[in-house]
Amino acid sequence: TFEANPDSVSDRLLRRLRSEGFNRVSLGVQCDDDNILKKLGRPHNYQQAKHAVERIRKHRFRNLSVDLMYGLPGQTLEAWENTLKQVIYDMAPEHISCYGLKVEEGTPLWQRQEELELPDDDLQADMYLWTAQRLTAAGYEHYEISNFAKPGYESRHNLRYWLLQPYAGFGPGAHSDFGDVRYAWVRDLEAFCRGVETGESVLAESERIPPRDRDTEYLMLGLRTARGIGRQEFENRFRLPFAPIAEALEPFRARGWAVEEDGRWRLTAEGFLLSNQIILSALEALGREKERRQRAAQNHDFRVTG
Repeated sequence: TFEANPDSVSDRLLRRLRSEGFNRVSLGVQCDDDNILKKLGRPHNYQQAKHAVERIRKHRFRNLSVDLMYGLPGQTLEAWENTLKQVIYDMAPEHISCYGLKVEEGTPLWQRQEELELPDDDLQADMYLWTAQRLTAAGYEHYEISNFAKPGYESRHNLRYWLLQPYAGFGPGAHSDFGDVRYAWVRDLEAFCRGVETGESVLAESERIPPRDRDTEYLMLGLRTARGIGRQEFENRFRLPFAPIAEALEPFRARGWAVEEDGRWRLTAEGFLLSNQIILSALEALGREKERRQRAAQNHDFRVTG
């Protein structure tokens, strides 16, 4: 996969990448409203995005992902609905990522937020829930909080993160999680090249994480996906009881925010909106159980085997 902005896509680039074996493009479309794109500081317009997709398809790329954003300055629910419908009609992407705008401190938008008409949290929530409903009806699977894909077109790259599978990154600033070690290369290009040439270390950070110590990551990342988390999977992998976690999730099932089927728990679309709160409850339950077992071990109470 390679990522591109619509204004940077050219026949020459696509021809070269296709010949080198790339077969998937992730395109940062964001919106179909040129006025909003200008407010965001994006260098492209929607017509350029459409032309970029035409070029991508012409060069036989059959796997297209587009990034879209909702909750943008001046954007109404109706405008967002039209954007999504238009993108599906014009581009027919195999994969769509939809992200709610979050204005980060220190960015140009942060400095101008007082003059921007930004949708409030309730409107953003309405946009998100409508998105999940519309894309599901259009044949996309809602396989992760912000990601939707036609069957078989889920992002294998991102799934490796969410399923705690190993991945290796190459080049300055790249991060990896491989061989039970999470590490990153230095970000400085000259230092990286010098280290490669001289044999000096180019590691910026490195941390060994034994498989049994990934229980919190399993909960935190698994509950982001439609696959969810499983009782047997958790207990076999981490040698800890799942019952306290299920107990913590039960109130959310009662509210329609979580579902349990055959020992697996996953969040609903409404639950995804409150994922931080739900995941925190699961993590706190896990933390209490681990503390309980640790106290029992210190007191030589071997009856606690859970």
